[in-house]
Amino acid sequence: MRLRTIAKSQVKQLFYSLFGYRFIYLGMSTKNLGRIKIGIARDVKLRWKAIDKNMKGRQFPIFSLPCFHAFWFEQHLHRVMRKFNRPVIGDGGSEFFTYTNPFSWLGWVYVICAMLMAFLISHLLIYLAITGAWCWYSENDFMVFQKDMLAFITKWFL
Repeated sequence: MRLRTIAKSQVKQLFYSLFGYRFIYLGMSTKNLGRIKIGIARDVKLRWKAIDKNMKGRQFPIFSLPCFHAFWFEQHLHRVMRKFNRPVIGDGGSEFFTYTNPFSWLGWVYVICAMLMAFLISHLLIYLAITGAWCWYSENDFMVFQKDMLAFITKWFL
């Protein structure tokens, strides 16, 4: 059990350091109604505990997804939503954005779609890297393997 925990921890550290693999999250506060926070963290629960201690009201995460290059991606989302920034006092208070303005809804649709796309692309790349390594190791043709996997999945769902 101990060996498995160490190996899992080392793989996480490799992903964190090489690829910026972190969670991008959206969260709310009961004190600051009408605002949603966009942020990144390695552990979303721990991050929200820290935020909750430093701000009035109760803070809680709504939605989080892991992705590569999360720092850059979070900054991009902040730039997209900068017109709707409504800072509050406390830890991470500058990352709150309003959702009460009807013009901000288009921005929020973009934020959620971008988060989903980043998640899908990140995990598709992981899948392709793992299957590519497997095909190289087992001396299989990569494209034939992917076609077989696609046929298996379509047969499974239909």
